[in-house]
Amino acid sequence: MRYGRLRAIVDSGLIALGVVLLAVGQPHRLIGDGYSRYLALSELLGRAHLADGDYSLVGPLFAAPLWIAGRLTGDPAHWLKYYNVTVLGLGLGAAYLLLRRRLDPTVLRQFLLLVVAGSMVAAAVADFYGEMFTTAAVGVGLLAATVHPRHPASHPVGRVPRIAGWTAVTLGAVNTPASLIGLGLVTGAQTVRARRLRLVPFAAAAVLVAVEIVVRNGGYVGNRGSQTIMPYSGRPGFSYPFVLGVAAILFSFGRGLVFFIPGLVLPARRRLLARDPKLAEIYLLWMLFLAGLVIAYASWWAWHGGMTWGPRFFLLGILPAALVLAVRLDDRDASPLAYVATLGVLALSSWVGAASTAFGQLWPPECSGGLESLCHFTPEFSPLWYPFVARPQLSTAQSTTLAYHVVVFGWLAAPLVVRLARSAAAQLRAAAVGTPPDRAAPQPPARVSGRTGTSSR
Repeated sequence: MRYGRLRAIVDSGLIALGVVLLAVGQPHRLIGDGYSRYLALSELLGRAHLADGDYSLVGPLFAAPLWIAGRLTGDPAHWLKYYNVTVLGLGLGAAYLLLRRRLDPTVLRQFLLLVVAGSMVAAAVADFYGEMFTTAAVGVGLLAATVHPRHPASHPVGRVPRIAGWTAVTLGAVNTPASLIGLGLVTGAQTVRARRLRLVPFAAAAVLVAVEIVVRNGGYVGNRGSQTIMPYSGRPGFSYPFVLGVAAILFSFGRGLVFFIPGLVLPARRRLLARDPKLAEIYLLWMLFLAGLVIAYASWWAWHGGMTWGPRFFLLGILPAALVLAVRLDDRDASPLAYVATLGVLALSSWVGAASTAFGQLWPPECSGGLESLCHFTPEFSPLWYPFVARPQLSTAQSTTLAYHVVVFGWLAAPLVVRLARSAAAQLRAAAVGTPPDRAAPQPPARVSGRTGTSSR
């Protein structure tokens, strides 16, 4: 069996196994915002009554088939616990179909595998919160609106994925009203690129958000946390200092994007442009949407997302992070330093995936009540590192999950380690003879074939 075929089989098997572990390898529950969404959906479908509430019903409405199936079997709540896993699976399938003509097959499989096993997605699919729906709808929607695999955008058939994509993006933004800023940045960028107004998705989303707030008496009026030792606690709404909020969202040990979505720090534009300008465009749109989320939540009193695993409000960041990391893993012309940086980000990303799946239910008791900020800012109580402090006894499910992530890391890292070793050896040989690395191993001239002006390789 050829190596390429074997690699495709292993990649696909690891992706499938990862989705299975997300579904059955961790506890699923209805808590917090997710439980509130479940109650509102049950009130609407069970009693035909639209309940008041702050949390959008757009995402939960797509769970109606699961709720009905659960109602027929006697337990809608049990079925809805697995709604976000279903959304993830559908999103992965849609992303594959949209990218299969744009990305090298190996890079595409690595991208999907990193989303499943090298990100904090496990925490998002373990409950009925709304971030998974927004991430899938916006992420895949922007893909559909940007990537046209068969027909140009001007062709009647080519307009279908574009319209469907922007519709999905609009619904995803409505499901998370704070993402309107991100949608505004995206549509603004598209307006500049096309030199014509592209504001329909933003306008439609803003109207739908306003209608839902009015109809359901929402809007988070008076929403606040409890007073703690933290100087800006106990205040309502957008009361957190913006600069401190941005710093905390990016760099805090318990919620910082640098630690939980490390692929975001890797340079990407040049490598993506070299492969396909459309990939660079979708990366930019994902990053703009993420930037909008950071701007929106930086001043929110609950920028941290409460007692949840990691920075859940910024889940969409796993998509650009996984894309750039997958591309860099396939880069065969990088410097040793670039290889080391990529390997380090891969290691941390793999641990994020492992910890979020295996230890998503592990909470420091010290972080309860007024000391919750310990989980937000200190490394000892960060969900990433607390397992090393607590050293819990592992269950069979946890051991299996950790073993899976070790295998995934080894599988993805092995080719990179080989290229790093070869690159470092070439650098050492070049230094020994005083020759630039690109001259250390001159290539023989191409053999000229019988045809004039052609060569065979």
